[in-house]
Amino acid sequence: MRKKYPSIIRVLVVLAMVITLTGVLAITPVLAQAALLTPDDGPVGQSVTVTATGFAGESIMSAKFDGAATTTAPTVVETTLAGAATFAMLIPTATGGAHMVTISDGVNSVNVPFTIIPKVTISPTKGPVGMAVTVTGSGFAAGYTVSVYIGGKPLGSALSDSTGAVTVAGAVPTLDAGAQDVTGQDLAGYSTKNVDPNPTKAAFTVTPTLTLNPVTGLGGSYASVSGFGFEGGDTVSMYFAGVPWLDPTATPYTFTAGVDGKIGPANLVVPAAAGAGTTEVKAEDTHANKATANFTVTSRPLTITPNSGPMGTRVMITGSSMTPDGNIAVGALQIGGNAWNTAVAITIDTGGVIAPTTLSVLPGLTYGANMVTATDNMSLTSAGVFTVVRPTLAVAPASGPKGATVTITGAGWVPNKPVTITFAGEPWPVYADANGNIAAALQVPATAVTGVNGVNASDGALGNVAVSAAFTVPAASIAVTPTEGQQGTAITITGTGFQGYSGITIQIGAYSFPTTPLTSALGAFTFNSTIPGVAPGSQVVQAADGVGATATTFFIVKQAPETVETALAGIMDKLVIVWDYAAGDWLFYDPSDVAGSDLAGLSSGTGYWLKVSEDCTLIYGGHSYSLNTGWNNIGWLGL
Repeated sequence: MRKKYPSIIRVLVVLAMVITLTGVLAITPVLAQAALLTPDDGPVGQSVTVTATGFAGESIMSAKFDGAATTTAPTVVETTLAGAATFAMLIPTATGGAHMVTISDGVNSVNVPFTIIPKVTISPTKGPVGMAVTVTGSGFAAGYTVSVYIGGKPLGSALSDSTGAVTVAGAVPTLDAGAQDVTGQDLAGYSTKNVDPNPTKAAFTVTPTLTLNPVTGLGGSYASVSGFGFEGGDTVSMYFAGVPWLDPTATPYTFTAGVDGKIGPANLVVPAAAGAGTTEVKAEDTHANKATANFTVTSRPLTITPNSGPMGTRVMITGSSMTPDGNIAVGALQIGGNAWNTAVAITIDTGGVIAPTTLSVLPGLTYGANMVTATDNMSLTSAGVFTVVRPTLAVAPASGPKGATVTITGAGWVPNKPVTITFAGEPWPVYADANGNIAAALQVPATAVTGVNGVNASDGALGNVAVSAAFTVPAASIAVTPTEGQQGTAITITGTGFQGYSGITIQIGAYSFPTTPLTSALGAFTFNSTIPGVAPGSQVVQAADGVGATATTFFIVKQAPETVETALAGIMDKLVIVWDYAAGDWLFYDPSDVAGSDLAGLSSGTGYWLKVSEDCTLIYGGHSYSLNTGWNNIGWLGL
């Protein structure tokens, strides 16, 4: 077969290959590359969606803006098997107008145009007319003057840089309230896009402002009022201290805002009756746009001489800037909120000066600053301050017995007026001198109690009361000298704080001394005696004056030294002799020669030589001594 049909077979194989190739080409034809940008225009920083088709399948794509790589999302873009891809691309900084975007798979490329539209932003975005703002822009022509507008009114202009960026600063122009467009345009004809979709303008919200000139003044004076940023054509109502601001005829003040939102300037009369201090002034239109400012109402000077002192002080009052030829009615002059009545109305001269008037400061005021006001027949108010000073009181010394002399002083009282000092319920009248000082030497009354006693002072109807002073009467007390000793010891007992000129009963233990010493005028005494026959140990010593004052202390009655006979009674039938060596002398006790013995007793802590006739044991005071026949040396412990 191979020999018979070789040529035919080769022809058939070639034909089959041609048919196969033709079929493949017919199934997968070559497609054209394409790319679509959505949107195809916008500002710098715009995110654009790229839809690419017809590129090599499973290839890495790139995007360039005017030949420079730009940011994509995702960062690595890969086509599908069919050569398609969809991704986002960020428009970089560039000047306004047409630019070329190139989409490529590394072999195939497509160029697509993109138009940059200028864009502006503003900072801050809200505020009053006249506020300083900064507008930044991008996408303008390079090196051209760019003008910025707010609400159609110029803000300012500046040259753009090589990238089309620009910064313009200025003050917000006069506009009515609400949101206003912020736009920009350069001399090359590029301008922000102000309509949807994707506008590139900004917005600034104009808030109202209110200006007062001056910002301080008297009630009844004029203040120039002006404002910006209200709703054009609206009625703007004025308020003073939270209530409608009325003119002298009681008609509310209002403005009609111009088309640019401006009101005033106009001179308004500050309410005559406005109290001194800082007050809020408000302007509000019918669309609830409002602005506030502060106005400080200054007080008309009311002169008070002197301007401080105790209640009852005589003062002279005058003032100025009041209603010419007016008057201050009876009861219209007040101090501390109380009517300071005069017999007749106080006159005001043609220059608005209050006639000098002399009055006494009312009682019942609070210590410290008290407002004084004078309101005239046209509701103008003059004001001042009188400071009520509380008088003082002091006592020296601050403690002592009844009957003692003390000095009481004070200051700040009404000159030449009586003051009553009260000490332990006892009154003493004194007079303040020309300088308002008081002084008195008094004796502590018998009515004073042991402990703290109040010393008070007041001037009666004038209304002044000093802060109480304190005087302390010490409790009765006694002391015994010495504080210990045997029966018969001489003692001295002293005492203070008892009733003056009183007999004092003195006891030690249950024993009452027969003598009763007499106290001095100040309740002191001294008593000399001896310790009677009371039991050894701590004994209470008590002294009483019979009218309530009692004092105690202690005296230690010591045991008398033991005699040799009492100490050695248990072995006296065996005792031969006792010797003691003291201070360079030998002392002895001999039971067979008591009259000739010179050792009177045994002292605890002392050593003695005892001679006994036989062995024995001595027991005394809880102590035991073993003695041997003959001489024994012992240390005596006593009771």
